[in-house]
Amino acid sequence: MPPPVAPLMKTTLIAVSGMSPAILTETVWALAHETPLVVPDEVVVITTSRGVCDIEELLLTPLDVWGGETVWSCLRRDIFALAKLPQKSARLQLATRVIELPDAATGVKRKASDLRSREDNDSAADFIVQVLAPYADAEDNRVIASIAGGRKTMGALLYAAMSLLGKEGDRVTHVLVSEPFENCRSFFYPGQPVQALEARPYGQSPTSIQAADAAIELADIPFVPLRNKFEELNEPRRTFAGLVEAYSKAERQVLKHAPQVSLDIAKGILKVEGRSLKLTGRDLLIIAFLHDHAIKGGRHFRNKDEAADDLASFMDSWKKRHPFHQATTRLSGGMATVDDIPKALNSLRTQLRNKGLSGAVPWLAPERSRIGFDIANGSG
Repeated sequence: MPPPVAPLMKTTLIAVSGMSPAILTETVWALAHETPLVVPDEVVVITTSRGVCDIEELLLTPLDVWGGETVWSCLRRDIFALAKLPQKSARLQLATRVIELPDAATGVKRKASDLRSREDNDSAADFIVQVLAPYADAEDNRVIASIAGGRKTMGALLYAAMSLLGKEGDRVTHVLVSEPFENCRSFFYPGQPVQALEARPYGQSPTSIQAADAAIELADIPFVPLRNKFEELNEPRRTFAGLVEAYSKAERQVLKHAPQVSLDIAKGILKVEGRSLKLTGRDLLIIAFLHDHAIKGGRHFRNKDEAADDLASFMDSWKKRHPFHQATTRLSGGMATVDDIPKALNSLRTQLRNKGLSGAVPWLAPERSRIGFDIANGSG
């Protein structure tokens, strides 16, 4: 029977945009010039009603000087040619999400034309979370969040939302464009068909420039994916403030130090902060391996496959040291393998929570960030 085929990873570019939609074309162009190149499947733009008008006017309206084509259609054609994709590829699908604000007078939400009050920003934060959550939660989707456009508060809110919802492999980016192109409203990307442009830097005379001379750089901004630490929350993710409060509460419950851990192999008992957890079969073998690895000062494994050689060596040693242990004699189908690691860690997480030790989960069995124990005391 052939092995199951892994789902294809999709990429979604999520951006905030105000009155400068060129940050979308510039970011897409920059991604396509990375190694390896990246062509998002979907570009989701969180904006205002004024911002969506600018997108319609500048990116989605056919222009005579562009041969009757839109900026977006030209960009897609050029990116697909660069990536050697068919011109009718379904990638680079542009979708706009206009922030909605509650209206106390009418009871009908209205499209935000701007964000000017604290209440507006609170509503925008919730809106960003609601847009981002399904993309961030999907295991087969990578999110690239661009915070280059829109009001500064919109970029800050998207960055904060990525810290709350983003996962390993997601990115937060900012696009940097060389002068004087950032002051040229008719510049969208270096390979655009209209090359002769005119820049109007503030307080200076107009300058003739060529689009191909622009330098675009994509800066990755580090962020901490808090869901790695608090995966056990399983939050429904409805509001920005609710997420912040949930994580803050969980942070207060997480152990402030690596837990005291010991393992009684003969009895199959793992003690964490003085509380006993019963282990059997392959769960015991995997936990014994990770415990032994931590005591010896071994580094964390980035994934299960990286642990393969060390685990195989530990299993050989275990059979020699514990030939009559029940975990050795009663297992059918051989000793533990790397495929047993996720199962054992999931079982460990369940036992820790049932014993009131949820605070030890980030130290011993985080969901995504790495495989390995952080322990204060490993004797036993």
